[in-house]
Amino acid sequence: MVKGGHDGRPEVAKNVDYQPARPGAPFEAFSLASLRRRVPRINLAQLERLRFELVIAGSSGSGCHEVDFERVEIDRHHWIHIRPGQVHRWIDPDYDATLLVLAPRARSPHWRPGPRVIGRTDEQLHDAEPLLRLLRHERRADPGGATLQLLRDLAVRWLELDLPDDGDGDPLYVEFRRLLGREAVRVRSVDHYARRLNCSTRTLARACERSGAPAPKRLIDEAVLLEAKRLLALPDASITATATTLGFTEPTNFTKFFKRLDGTAPSDWLIARAAEVAESVADLG
Repeated sequence: MVKGGHDGRPEVAKNVDYQPARPGAPFEAFSLASLRRRVPRINLAQLERLRFELVIAGSSGSGCHEVDFERVEIDRHHWIHIRPGQVHRWIDPDYDATLLVLAPRARSPHWRPGPRVIGRTDEQLHDAEPLLRLLRHERRADPGGATLQLLRDLAVRWLELDLPDDGDGDPLYVEFRRLLGREAVRVRSVDHYARRLNCSTRTLARACERSGAPAPKRLIDEAVLLEAKRLLALPDASITATATTLGFTEPTNFTKFFKRLDGTAPSDWLIARAAEVAESVADLG
C-alpha cells in the first residue's frame, strides 16, 4: 500500500540533511553493515533526496542502487558518488561497503545527472584501503578540526570527486553543465546560456556534439524534467507548486512539457513511482 500525505497524494521521497555524529565534522565514514544495524531495511528502501555528498565504496559482494531514478550495479570495482540534490535509494543492500558522507560544499562542481560510477582497479583498491581505514578510524578518534579537514580534502582529491565525468572533456560543455546545475530550474533558453558563456548558440551546440551529448535545448529540457521529478517526489510537493518553482506560467504548460519528454503525465508518473517504492518496501517487510 502506498503511504499518503496530508492531502492524499503518495509520499515517495524525503529530504535528508547532513547530521554528523560529531557536530561540525566535515565528513563521516562508516560501513554499510553498521547502517543496516541502525536503520530498518524497510526504511533503507525509501527514496531520499540528499543534502550532502555520499560515496558508496563497495568492499564485498555486489548489488544494485538507484540514483536519480536510474539503477546501477555496485561492487568492489564500481563505487557510486551521489551529489547534493540527487535522489537515491537502497534496492538490495546485501553487499558491504564503506560509506563516506561529506558535508555539502559552498561551490562544488556540477556533473551529469544520474548515477556517477567511480571505477576502481585492483591496484587502486589496494592503495585505497589505508585511506578508507583511516577515515573510518577518525569516527572514533578526536583528531581536531584541522586534521579532519585535511583528511576530507585528501579523500576528495584521491577519489577525484571534483573532476568532471568521463567524456566531459570539452571545457565549454563542462561549463555549460555547471550552469545547468544552477540555473536550469529558472531559465530554459539556449540563448541565455550562450550569452553567459560568451559564445554563439552554434558554438555551444558544437561543444555538446564534440562531447557526444544531445543538443543544448534537449539538455536543458532533460535537466528541468529531472528536477521536476525530484521535486514531485517530495511529500509536500504539488504539481502547481512544482510548475511555479520551475518557471512555468501555468500548471497545464508544465504537464504538457512533462508528458512530451517523459511520455506520461506528472500525476501518473508519481503514482507509478510510489507504487514501485511501496513494492520494494513490501518485499523487505
